[in-house]
Amino acid sequence: MAARPRGGDGSTRCPACRAPLLVQWVGSTAALKATVDLPPPDEPRPYGPAAAASTPNDLVWCLPRPRHGPLRLRWTTGRHPPDCPHQHLLTHRCTAAPTTLF
Repeated sequence: MAARPRGGDGSTRCPACRAPLLVQWVGSTAALKATVDLPPPDEPRPYGPAAAASTPNDLVWCLPRPRHGPLRLRWTTGRHPPDCPHQHLLTHRCTAAPTTLF
């Protein structure tokens, strides 16, 4: 049974490791479905370490935390400011082994 989203921001939990996740479509023309770990709002996640930990097939997402309204991931590019104050997230990589095959 999949976890129900909390609120309208697309947040949920990983069914295997129970880590908090943010799942949403990013982009309007060629959208990608992003599934990222959702850290607490006060946890710093600078761009530099996230970019260094990413792989060529992994994107780094910028997560501004608006005072009002839903969470919305943003694409990052090579021109993303290195001192951006928002959290920078990578795709969720589950560390728990699956308990069932189907």
